[in-house]
Amino acid sequence: MAEILSPNTGAVIGYLTPDSSAQIGARLDGLSGAMADLAMADERRTILSRVIEALDRARHPLGAIIVAEVGKTPAEAADEVDYAISFLRHALTQISDGLPGEGERRLRVVPAGPVLAITPYNDPLAGIVRKIAPAIAAGCPIIVKPSGLGHLTARALFDALAGVAPVGAIAMVNHTDRDVLGRLIADPRFRVLSFTGSTPTGLAIAAQAGLKRLVLELGGNNPFLVLEGADLDRAAADAVARKTRAAGQACSAQNRIYVVAPLYKAFRDAFLDRLSAVTFGASDGGVSMGPVRSVRDLDRLAALGAGGQAFGTCTAPAPFAFGPVVLNDDTALRHAEAFGPLISVCPVPDRAAALALAAREEQALVCYIYGEVSPADLALLRFGSLGINSTRIQGAEVSTGGFGTAGIGREGGVWGLQEFQTTINERWG
Repeated sequence: MAEILSPNTGAVIGYLTPDSSAQIGARLDGLSGAMADLAMADERRTILSRVIEALDRARHPLGAIIVAEVGKTPAEAADEVDYAISFLRHALTQISDGLPGEGERRLRVVPAGPVLAITPYNDPLAGIVRKIAPAIAAGCPIIVKPSGLGHLTARALFDALAGVAPVGAIAMVNHTDRDVLGRLIADPRFRVLSFTGSTPTGLAIAAQAGLKRLVLELGGNNPFLVLEGADLDRAAADAVARKTRAAGQACSAQNRIYVVAPLYKAFRDAFLDRLSAVTFGASDGGVSMGPVRSVRDLDRLAALGAGGQAFGTCTAPAPFAFGPVVLNDDTALRHAEAFGPLISVCPVPDRAAALALAAREEQALVCYIYGEVSPADLALLRFGSLGINSTRIQGAEVSTGGFGTAGIGREGGVWGLQEFQTTINERWG
């Protein structure tokens, strides 16, 4: 049994009791029967509709748990519930009756098979639901192994979903032992493995997975470029809002800001002025930014940010509070994802230098570009998402994912659904 501490108070707010081998075995044994139960499109529509209703009924207690367990502000927690439901609503529109074509050649779209989903703590609700939604829409039973740091939210979600789906169709496994997790990853009954988390963990999981279809949304070392023609006030406001949301604990948060030299001082002044207005601390204390999730995160950020300049005001003390820190040099962050309110702001000689820096990024999840941008500027940028004069890149109807060490596969939209589907080619004579 492991204690779960609130980042707002440091107090124990719950416990994680690992599932027994018998419990895990029973959930694995239920996968084959659940595949049959999900065969009909109408059944899948009914299940997703029931999940939407269950989340809507439980939205307030779920939001409160997210605030207490992972330190999101109440507004961020409410947004997360809405975001989770949006994936379910979109998945409903994607369900097909799966009827084959006519004639000698028929191509059937079918479920790829049972799914193991390993989910992160930073979006403890939406990170799970965005995998459940396309899996069920495609006809795939799914077992979720949530992060131990988001266990209470996951448990509340599955409590809310009790009885909405056939036995085995949507299940959860709780364990912290790496050997147990390794056996789950290698289990041949799973045909798809969907993971959201860090690049090192994703690479280790991929090595264990064997011949499974992999959907890996990994970390991003995301640049934010400020080029000629940028609206500096808007760029500064968006940069602060994106970096401080969820205390910077998002794969899509920017890591490094590069500004063309003529705009550097004006942008930096505007950015630091807005960053100074940030209030941080316990997320239920009326602040604009909550704490990071754990002591381990505090220690990591302190080491990465050594020598940086601190901003903001702690108005609601919390044991895991970490205020925004700005580095004047990008050395510490060139090969390390901050995953917290730590960022570098650096000048570059010109547009070509800024775009070249972005084009070389290997952990290429998201790139934000503010200013005048042409198709030629974007031609060599291989990121899963590009935010051009906007940081609002996400949505249930669009794809997210990365290139290089930021992962493989896509989540969201029809592309996320297709990760859980395959085809059967039939020839009729």
